[in-house]
Amino acid sequence: MRKILILWTAALLAGSAMATEPIYYEGFSRCYDEEDENYGYTGGNDNQWGGDIATATAIYQDAPEWDFTYCNAGLQCLKVGTSAKQGSATTPEIACENEAVLSFRVAPWEGDSLFYLTIRGGSTSDPTVYTLKKHQWTDITVRISDITGGKIRVTFSSMNKHRFFLDEVYVRPVDPTVGAIRTVEGSTVDFGLLGRSYKALQRTLHIEGANLTGGISATLEDGESSLFEVSSSTLPDEGGELTVTCLAGASAGQHGCYLYLRSSDRKTHGTVEKRVTILMEVADLSLQGAGTKSDPYTCTDVITLAANEGTVWTGTRYWVTGYVLGGVKRYNNQENGNYDGISYTDRQSLVLAATPDEKDDSRYVTVQISDNARAALNVAESPELIGQKISVNGLLLNDKANPLYLGKPGVRDVRTDAHYVRPAKGTTAMEETAANAHTHTRKIMYNGQLYILRGGQLYTITGASAAAELR
Repeated sequence: MRKILILWTAALLAGSAMATEPIYYEGFSRCYDEEDENYGYTGGNDNQWGGDIATATAIYQDAPEWDFTYCNAGLQCLKVGTSAKQGSATTPEIACENEAVLSFRVAPWEGDSLFYLTIRGGSTSDPTVYTLKKHQWTDITVRISDITGGKIRVTFSSMNKHRFFLDEVYVRPVDPTVGAIRTVEGSTVDFGLLGRSYKALQRTLHIEGANLTGGISATLEDGESSLFEVSSSTLPDEGGELTVTCLAGASAGQHGCYLYLRSSDRKTHGTVEKRVTILMEVADLSLQGAGTKSDPYTCTDVITLAANEGTVWTGTRYWVTGYVLGGVKRYNNQENGNYDGISYTDRQSLVLAATPDEKDDSRYVTVQISDNARAALNVAESPELIGQKISVNGLLLNDKANPLYLGKPGVRDVRTDAHYVRPAKGTTAMEETAANAHTHTRKIMYNGQLYILRGGQLYTITGASAAAELR
């Protein structure tokens, strides 16, 4: 009698939304022992949620050909997952055309709360990851569309080794008269990985309503809803466009909340709800600088930022410091934007590195110099810059959010005397006294190459003798 009572209760609660005949049903109703109800078939429908329950390994199905991984039977229900293993339960192939409605009941194991579902042969804009409420069943309905091949399979999986109970799995044809809310973009709005000082960002949701009355309300709830806002709290019955804004000010880490869209069914006046997950992540990168003039990014920082798309943004200027190695050769760059090596005659670019003797070009940063800055920063007219540490102020993304300039992580738009700090031209910055010697050291250019003259001997910038190269 226990299972019959549950079925009638579920039917009454569902109302006309469940009026269509099911294409498929699984209730695990044969998972019980008439003589001894404690013979493993316990948990879920007897309000037991943890401990030594749901140990039965014989899972009797109403509809055969399910695939089970790390599953046991509860009392007329299924338990998925163990304390150490992620489990899954997959339906057999279910024949249906175009669109269908999947409904099921699910409850968490004691202390656990997560599960997710995967649909093969169709798609859904409804949530596929759920957080469950402790010590109670939750009724979930998912609309499946774009069904190809006339068949679907649904997998219910434990997440992060969380366990759950599953019961009353139905698949029904779509009732065209039932109220529904749909988001064209799906059930998740993900702002992606943002910089540590990101600007406010926006995403647009296109919402469609069917067979509704009283309009559609939009509210942000749960989680960190204060970090987001929506452009309107109400939409008409037929839906419309809604803008979700990710506000500035979040700390490093992951953040999110839910956007609930609610209305009433036109016929039954029952609640119709659609939940959209809002997500963002603020970068927590190990950077040596802060991008300011007093604490500039290093070349290593710029490379790290370029490898983490979204951590810097168009229109924001940063200070970057590094040692000048030269400019960029221009043999092919005008056509394909590739890096072609170091040049000592280019007047439009610089190559910076974290050390003055860096040979690994994967650690190079390119700099675009133009306008007033070009006369002071190009190495053709100012060879004394080579080997010197300078700071430049520019953009780390172009207008298409591309972090590369001439094929390398780059700094763009260095164009005025306010955009750089370098040793004054004409000073003795190139000439320095060796720390532990009384000899004069200076850098010279010879045949387009940089050498160090120390104590009357010529060396390459790596410290090797250059005598053989000059014969």
